[in-house]
Amino acid sequence: MPTIEIRFSERDTLPELLERRAKELDITVEQLVKRFICTGMQDYETDEGSAAPGESLDDFLVKNRVRKEE
Repeated sequence: MPTIEIRFSERDTLPELLERRAKELDITVEQLVKRFICTGMQDYETDEGSAAPGESLDDFLVKNRVRKEE
């Protein structure tokens, strides 16, 4: 699984803000960061038109470039 590491300086307050917001939503900080990334990427490469149907949920996600083929 790919890993992305984010570093903050000791004086940054954002880590505490992320923790507080994640607790408010009852999710982990990692889940919150993933939400932020997905929101930031939602308009990227959206010129592909309608979604392609799939034989199964996994096939649908692969055909529409949400997941890679196994």
